[in-house]
Amino acid sequence: MLTRVLIVLIIFSFLSCGQDRIFDSYKTIPNQWDKDSLIMFEFDLKSSSYNSFINVRTDQSYMFNNLFLIITVHDSTKIIMKDTLEYKMANSDGKLLGKKFLNTYENKLVHKESAKFENGKYLVTIQHAMRKINKVSGLKLLDGIINIGYRIEKEK
Repeated sequence: MLTRVLIVLIIFSFLSCGQDRIFDSYKTIPNQWDKDSLIMFEFDLKSSSYNSFINVRTDQSYMFNNLFLIITVHDSTKIIMKDTLEYKMANSDGKLLGKKFLNTYENKLVHKESAKFENGKYLVTIQHAMRKINKVSGLKLLDGIINIGYRIEKEK
């Protein structure tokens, strides 16, 4: 009896996890991520406040402790936000962070909290801004990134 109750609770928790999700999409990075390559997501929103996230899947070949991303949000006429953000991807001993599935690590990284949007179509572009220590120019090709995703949730 207790086993059945636990199974029902687990199933219910999985079903309730995505109820606030408004948009959730992933793009695959073939081989290496070129610094000039924009990952793009298009979606429609209704006027409200939202939380947005960058979902990053890496493998063991990702060799950095952090990840710098340039994230730009466009409405139908202009850029409404542009951020260069740094995310921690490994702990101090180099072990990759995130949920591990086989040889893949998944990280749900906060982009914006309580961001207000009006009714309309939006475009988000994401590009990496990585570089090696003591190098001015950006790293042309970034290894170890498998997928980049963008997720929008209704603010609770």
